[in-house]
Amino acid sequence: MTAPTPRTSPEVLAAGYARCAEITREHGTTYYWGARLLPAASRRHVHAVYTLARLADDIVDLAGPEPGPETAAELDAFEASFWQALADGTSTDPVMAAVATSVRECGIADECFTRFFGAMRSDLTQRTYETWADLLAYMDGSAAVIGEMMLPVLNPRADAVVPARALGLAFQLTNFLRDVGEDLDRGRVYIPQEDLRRFGADPHARVVTPQWRELMAFQIERNRRLYREADAGIPILPGASRRCVATARVLYARILEGIEAADYDVFTSRARVPTARKAALAARMVTSRDPMRLVARDRAAVDPLGGAWVSDDPVVLVDEGGAPIGQGRKSAIHHDDTPLHLAFSCYVLDPAGRLLVTTRAASKPSFPGVVTNTVCGHPTPGEDLAQAVRRRARSELGVEVGDLRLVLPEFRYRAQMNGIVENEVCPVFVGWATSDSTAPDPDEVDDVQWVPWEQFRDEVLAGVRTVSPWATEQVPLLAALGPDPRSWPAGSRAALPPAATLGPGADALTPAS
Repeated sequence: MTAPTPRTSPEVLAAGYARCAEITREHGTTYYWGARLLPAASRRHVHAVYTLARLADDIVDLAGPEPGPETAAELDAFEASFWQALADGTSTDPVMAAVATSVRECGIADECFTRFFGAMRSDLTQRTYETWADLLAYMDGSAAVIGEMMLPVLNPRADAVVPARALGLAFQLTNFLRDVGEDLDRGRVYIPQEDLRRFGADPHARVVTPQWRELMAFQIERNRRLYREADAGIPILPGASRRCVATARVLYARILEGIEAADYDVFTSRARVPTARKAALAARMVTSRDPMRLVARDRAAVDPLGGAWVSDDPVVLVDEGGAPIGQGRKSAIHHDDTPLHLAFSCYVLDPAGRLLVTTRAASKPSFPGVVTNTVCGHPTPGEDLAQAVRRRARSELGVEVGDLRLVLPEFRYRAQMNGIVENEVCPVFVGWATSDSTAPDPDEVDDVQWVPWEQFRDEVLAGVRTVSPWATEQVPLLAALGPDPRSWPAGSRAALPPAATLGPGADALTPAS
């Protein structure tokens, strides 16, 4: 007979949650004021999750710049006490009993805590991060996962994992930028080393120089982009949760304004939002018909490059296996850490076998002025890839594509230029224009040329013609299919990413002779 799960007495549990609330109010005031807008039953869960993260973080941070084996042992013991409380359903420590109760009641996945404690443990030995990608890998367990932990508490109406992760990342990056001086005292630098070299900035000098201002302005815009990504998830939260998250999001983002107001001096003072302003915003959120109105007025909600995109259709976000995981506006997802998404690329030839080569407009935010293949783009959610290719060729170039064939269903690439990354699962097509007439959109294309395929291929392979990073990778793969594009075999539809939709009519070519 299975023994009943031990239960924590109401008195001990009440004491544990009271202590969690005290810790949140003392150290996580933004979380505290946001959580005040939740019902009491949900509010205590926010306090509990925050407290667990705070106590673990304190073990590492309070050890100073050279944490020894005793700090690692203390963190191990703290993690063990958490797993034991979760397994037993109770603990002699009121705080841990409250944490375990919240985790069980909300159904927060164990793997979230595995990732979290792994990140805490890395702080014992990791002092710097070479690239933004390296820092993101750390923040997956120290920040993005906190957003995931909060989802069962906030109970969104739809999948909100992507914006929840973005909000966790945004909060932590704000902390990193505000606490540069404190982190230096702990022997850590959370600004990527590649960025420090790029701007010629040295945090160890603790001096605000022109180079430091440029670096911080770049990091703050990166941070605001994460807030904009998170904003997409706020409307799908139920009423109280929406007001809670909107409050925390606006308050945290205002710390960035404090950094700017201090002329980026994060060495001699700590940017804060006064308690009175926090209380006032919470009150406004309670009375506002739509909290997103207050979010939309925040400086972080404004994309400085938003007006530069010719079109801003939704783009399909995908996981590493190519399965759809959400969507986002083109202007919002293209940045220095663009998430993997679905795209297409097409090589259009005329009846004489000449390839239409294009030069992207110099005004485009993504890869301006680059010479490339005929047309690239993104299908909108649910749009057939062949239809997307024809739509894009028509709107961008005034070209009607008749016959179309999928040739490289599994192509994928990642490239960076001017601070914007392209990161795409990008099936490649070859198509035939019904004529050689064109009408390029000057906002999209600066120049077009019809070039014999053999000449284009040979020049790219020889390095004589410089083309886009994706065309540079695609041309050798296309050349391997054979010398004549008319004879290129159709790629397997089964090899397309699961997010892609492709109807009949993109397998056989019958070009005019």
